[in-house]
Amino acid sequence: MEFKSLKNIETSFRQIRLFGIVMVSLCAFIAIGAVVLSLNFAEKQREKIYVLDNGKSLMLALSQDMEQNRPAEAREHVRRFHELFFTLSPDKSAIEHNINRAMSLADRSAYNYYSDYVEKGYYNRIIAGNITQVLQVDSIVADFNDYPYQVRTYARQMIIRQSNVTERSLITNCRLVNTGRSDDNPNGFMIEGLTILENKDLITTKTNIVPMSVKQKIHNLVSPLYNKVWHGPKGKIKERVKQACEDMPHKQRLMVVTILLSAFILVAFFVFGHSCYKMGAGHARQAIEIEHIRQLELPTQSTSDVSPKTVEDETAR
Repeated sequence: MEFKSLKNIETSFRQIRLFGIVMVSLCAFIAIGAVVLSLNFAEKQREKIYVLDNGKSLMLALSQDMEQNRPAEAREHVRRFHELFFTLSPDKSAIEHNINRAMSLADRSAYNYYSDYVEKGYYNRIIAGNITQVLQVDSIVADFNDYPYQVRTYARQMIIRQSNVTERSLITNCRLVNTGRSDDNPNGFMIEGLTILENKDLITTKTNIVPMSVKQKIHNLVSPLYNKVWHGPKGKIKERVKQACEDMPHKQRLMVVTILLSAFILVAFFVFGHSCYKMGAGHARQAIEIEHIRQLELPTQSTSDVSPKTVEDETAR
């Protein structure tokens, strides 16, 4: 009996040990599998770039396809430079801001054109003449077979003045080289050897004169009469009123102001109280008569209208 008990204890110990080994092996297998799957997931996520478009939308770009997007990035880089460099407004701070942003996309060749324009007073004439210059890029032709990339840009300039609008053609040539990406240069390109091949006028159209509004017409009609009566030599109303106010003593002037202010307050209270009285005294209720829907009375045939002969005929039937 004792040996049987010892045998049961040993069997139980072996079973517990087997269960423990199996449990540890399963836990280790699960842990190793979780680590491997996590590493694979992290590796896949590293192959993706998430870009926020002005905080509104989320675009997904695969890093392995980045080289395929270089032609599009190059065209956008050239387009952005031309828009910043050649789009001008009659504001000195706006011009300087756009030029500084454009200089981070190009080399010394663009700065040479800027210095030449400054020496000729081009920007000062735009500000003084209240001229707006807008650039529209038509097409960008680039050769990506040879490095550095040769790029030619065809664009139009709209020079907007108060009296006319001039359309000019603009053709430029430059080279693109790869550079590091930054906040000021997100595409990672640099423009070298910028050359303006053509910049000539195409057509000039006159703008229609904006008609005066009704308010401006009334002002033009009333203003001469007002100046003649109030400020003119014959009607010295303004001088007389001013002289009368200056001749008044301080106490009398204060009394006049107090009387006028009190009269204005009394009139305001009277109008307000009269309006409240009309709304609450029954005038509004009398103006609106409310009638309830009544049941429509239909004509019915009474028994007295039936003749005895008719009743006898019905009984016989």
